[in-house]
Amino acid sequence: MIPVYKPFIPESSVKYAKDAIESTWISSNGKYVDMAIEKLSEIGGYKYVFLTNNGTSATHLVARSLKKFNPEVKRVLVPSACYVAAYNSLIYDDNGWDIQCVDLDLETWNMNIQDVKPGDAIYAVHNLGNIINIPKLKRLYGCPIIEDNCEGFFGTHERKSSGTESLCSSLSFFGNKNITSGEGGAFMTNSKEVYDYALKLSRQGQTEQRYIHDELGYNYRMTNVQAAILLGQLENVESVYNNKLRVFDTYKNMLRYRQPKNIELQKSEENTHHSMWMFGVRFKGLESHDVAGKYFNDLGIDTRPMFYSYKKHSHLNFSGDDDTATLLSKEVVVFPSYPELSSSEIEFITDKIKQFAVERLTKND
Repeated sequence: MIPVYKPFIPESSVKYAKDAIESTWISSNGKYVDMAIEKLSEIGGYKYVFLTNNGTSATHLVARSLKKFNPEVKRVLVPSACYVAAYNSLIYDDNGWDIQCVDLDLETWNMNIQDVKPGDAIYAVHNLGNIINIPKLKRLYGCPIIEDNCEGFFGTHERKSSGTESLCSSLSFFGNKNITSGEGGAFMTNSKEVYDYALKLSRQGQTEQRYIHDELGYNYRMTNVQAAILLGQLENVESVYNNKLRVFDTYKNMLRYRQPKNIELQKSEENTHHSMWMFGVRFKGLESHDVAGKYFNDLGIDTRPMFYSYKKHSHLNFSGDDDTATLLSKEVVVFPSYPELSSSEIEFITDKIKQFAVERLTKND
């Protein structure tokens, strides 16, 4: 079976993790935490950054920061489909927000923002790593913007790393992300005040006096062992990036040759660069992912569906349109895209994509 994803684990990650364990600094203290932060900041151009135990924790801190520094916000605009952690981060606390879901664009598969009112904030999520142009949104609407950038590492907008132009943003280093520490995440911002607040929350709300706390906080710290694995990954970032670029370019080039009319690829906004996290194909007219999933699984190709509409999650009491989100969840299939995926494997997968589109879908035309 060709898996949807498997992480690239360099020897340095193993070496550093072993060193962290042998040093006995296995919790949130230790040299690898600071070293990984420094390397991450250098790569992404993040002004203020700290590490968390996972991307969801960082995303929760993003939501808390919006409430703290923009108390005038009454309504938060979110995509009508994305990974559920973005939604959950908005309702962990009683923020009093009206959560309005904005339906997806049929080409980018990201939220199609058209109506922003006074008192609104935008919660941008880069679906599958397709980057929303945050600087453009700032120029258009001038409202507070926060980001779930968990799928965005390697992505850029207007030549700046995603996650660097909003009030604050989150990253995930889960095992299926471009850079991983198994679990893990990061919080980024350009504001020292926002950084200090979010860092404090992630450390149990502790004041400058140890064991004295004045905020409801959390234990969201990354361990030294996780940071050691992360550092090894970050030191090999150029290799990972080049391999992901090769994988995505190979897919696109092979699919362009005699591309069936009923398949489409995700399109990027002008002045943005896809993070190349996951590679999706839209099969126009596909009944559901289950149909495609079984077909490709029988051929030894693992796949995933596109994120489902928010209405599929019964605990969410949100409002908004989801027609396009519902359509894309039926028609989009996510294919293997890990860094070490070979060109011959991609050729095999693309041949089967075309075969499926022609043999299984044209019958319904």
